[in-house]
Amino acid sequence: MAHTYAANFIHCIFNTKQRRSSIPADRLPQLLGYFSGIAKSEGFSLLLAGGTTNHVHLLIALPPVRSLADAI
Repeated sequence: MAHTYAANFIHCIFNTKQRRSSIPADRLPQLLGYFSGIAKSEGFSLLLAGGTTNHVHLLIALPPVRSLADAI
């Protein structure tokens, strides 16, 4: 019997329009918490999150039964 293991780690980057600094620095932790809640409710794991005032980085662990398009 064959055993398989799938590990799908995806690095997502979201930019603001025209890379403007439109994310207030004091609201960034709240925004990252919001992304964490979305990941949990959608059934995948948010491993790391960070960013600046013009973009956000997310490292997600995507289960093999979910497509990237559905997660994003």
